[in-house]
Amino acid sequence: MAYVKILAPLTGGACDATILASAFAAAAPFKSHVVALFVRPDPSEAMPFLGEGVSGAMAQEIVDTAKEASDKASAEAHAAIAAAAKDFGAVVTSRPEKRDTVSVSYREVQGNYADRVTVASRLSDLVVFGPLKQSDRPGMAEAFEATLLETGRPVVLTGQIAPKNFARRIAIGWDGSGACARALLAAMPYLARAESIELLSIRKPNTACESCDEARDYLALHGLSCNERMIDAGTRGIGEVLLESAAGSGANLLVLGGYGHKSLLQIFSGSVTKHVVTNAELPLFLVH
Repeated sequence: MAYVKILAPLTGGACDATILASAFAAAAPFKSHVVALFVRPDPSEAMPFLGEGVSGAMAQEIVDTAKEASDKASAEAHAAIAAAAKDFGAVVTSRPEKRDTVSVSYREVQGNYADRVTVASRLSDLVVFGPLKQSDRPGMAEAFEATLLETGRPVVLTGQIAPKNFARRIAIGWDGSGACARALLAAMPYLARAESIELLSIRKPNTACESCDEARDYLALHGLSCNERMIDAGTRGIGEVLLESAAGSGANLLVLGGYGHKSLLQIFSGSVTKHVVTNAELPLFLVH
């Protein structure tokens, strides 16, 4: 299995460079094509919130201002693509096509950001989002939620800085659950190419230790070996310990299950997930 199409939702903001660099790094092992998606807001969506007293001239001014802002953001996204492609050596094309090297194309659509990103994600092998806590676009968190929970596609949430050695050293947050198993299976294209794999099992005091035997045996059948590390979280938060352990082992990708929650409110109300998603310095590979 190979990831041949990677979606990179852009905003025309400062995070685009990191998103593109991460998408190109994720594409490199498979010489994948990256679709850089820019969603232009539909000014008409804001009209119902302005009330009936808005004059035609004022409405047109709002539309013109929104278009000007969108034009500027689109130009910034184009510039980010050109710069990132040059730095990485990716080929810029007008549409998705299979090549013997990493390539990228620009796609622009109009509408609700979360909706359009979710639709585009359905026929993508992997979706790369920028850090949520530094999001410069309304709807980014909602797009992340919908993509993760509704499409079934793997999602990479980048760190603050794009890694130089994406997925060379992979840590897997493991508790024996179905969510973790699905994440491991989805990450196999990267695990098969990794230099090292480590299973991290975090447990609270006086709780049973989940066995990693089946995961180790499964990887062994694919010709892969892994290290196993059991860590007692003590009184510290599991999310904090998980990130610290992954970073301490030199991992540049942390594979996690998709938590099984049904809404973003539930996701961020959970201390483990909230801490991991909002504080990770390394990329996260997430699957629902």
